[in-house]
Amino acid sequence: MSRIKFVLTVLLTMLFFAASAQSQKVKHEDIFKDLAKTKPGYGTVKLQQNPKVNLLVNRKIKEGESKKYITFSGYRIQVYMDNNQKKSKDEAYAREKKLKEKYENLTTYISFSSPFWKLRVGDYRTHADALVMAKKLREDFPELSSEILIVKDDEVRDISLEADASATATTNKKEENKSKK
Repeated sequence: MSRIKFVLTVLLTMLFFAASAQSQKVKHEDIFKDLAKTKPGYGTVKLQQNPKVNLLVNRKIKEGESKKYITFSGYRIQVYMDNNQKKSKDEAYAREKKLKEKYENLTTYISFSSPFWKLRVGDYRTHADALVMAKKLREDFPELSSEILIVKDDEVRDISLEADASATATTNKKEENKSKK
């Protein structure tokens, strides 16, 4: 019994320290000044570089701190994948163009992951949503139906865009409710 208590105590302690370590944010005003600081017991770093490099790096760091992103798992529909060096890239772009003619608002993603060129479409949060669109694509493009499949994919979204979209949706709902009254 005391062994179980000991193990639980150790696990809870580790969990506490892991949570507190994640909650601490280190903010660097200037990464190059941090590198050049002398600390007892540590070596010294001497940087010899153009001062413009400092400005550019620090500007990028500040831009990164101001933008916030959220990543969530979702699904996309893979329409094309091939590894033919001579024609795969052109074929991926040709199929993208063909899809965009029919579905103008469809989000497309062309990627190269050696040795494959891939064309994926859509941003679907559920498998069911992706399945509905995959069925439409198979009906509209029967020549592609054997290659169309649903794949799990992580999406990266800008939180500010998500907030803007939800605010717009809320405003539209309020306007609809007023017009109904």
